[in-house]
Amino acid sequence: MTEQIRPDEAAQALTRIREQQEHVVDTLSIPDWYWWLLGGLVLGFTAAVESANPTVIGVGVTVFVLGLVAGTAWAVRGSLRARLSNALLGPRGIGLVLGFVALTVAVSLGLAFGLQAAAIGHPATWGTLAAAVLLVVGGPLLTRALRHIMLARGSR
Repeated sequence: MTEQIRPDEAAQALTRIREQQEHVVDTLSIPDWYWWLLGGLVLGFTAAVESANPTVIGVGVTVFVLGLVAGTAWAVRGSLRARLSNALLGPRGIGLVLGFVALTVAVSLGLAFGLQAAAIGHPATWGTLAAAVLLVVGGPLLTRALRHIMLARGSR
């Protein structure tokens, strides 16, 4: 079998492989709407808990749990068949994820504790609002950066 592949056939095959890689990575990516959902749910949950009203807390917890479960199930529904290799993210991707989590936690806790020390009302809610903004703004940026990393590593 010494059949030669023509250059145009090889180029078409490589294009198909690249398109399939992009499809798999896109299937595994977190949709932008999910970051909005997560930010809103966390903010609502915190405000409910900080209200100290048992009925409001009960409703807040219920909405948070049901919203998170439903949203997560919807976001991952197409990706259950795909498998992500840890090597696809690489050290840079893992560092971006950990850095994003650390930044979000540090900003929200720092703000909340600072507001509490200054005796400003509802410090946890304000701190969580900052986290929600970071999720809504930074989440899609993180997703795009991870997509870029995975595609670049997948073509190696």
